[in-house]
Amino acid sequence: MIAHAFGLSSLGVVLKIRNHRGRLIPLNSSIPANSKHRPHVLEVTRFFQHLHPKPRTVPVAVINSSMKTRLQAVDHRVQRLDDLLPQVKLQHDDRLTQELRSLDLKLKFLYRRMEVADSHSWKGMLSRAPLW
Repeated sequence: MIAHAFGLSSLGVVLKIRNHRGRLIPLNSSIPANSKHRPHVLEVTRFFQHLHPKPRTVPVAVINSSMKTRLQAVDHRVQRLDDLLPQVKLQHDDRLTQELRSLDLKLKFLYRRMEVADSHSWKGMLSRAPLW
């Protein structure tokens, strides 16, 4: 409606409304009232009129050197892991043998307890008077 009222062709044209601080206001029904002390500014612009390309701030050489250092750091970490892999396997095997020894001791203990429990006779206990 605004473009038709001002005789603007709507192709390639953008309407912008700014508040008294210069900030964009969305075009809808809840726009605050325009006043003398707080005027709205209507801008008619073309698409991408206010965009200016910025020159590259980071030279390609800096990007290449930073990527090279990152790649070297990752390569160094992989080499360290390759060097430590045999030690990790040895530590894993040691821990596994310790856990197996611990389980073996527990099983032996339980086996002795079961032998002691099997050696008791229940016949003599049933002939006694009940405890309750």
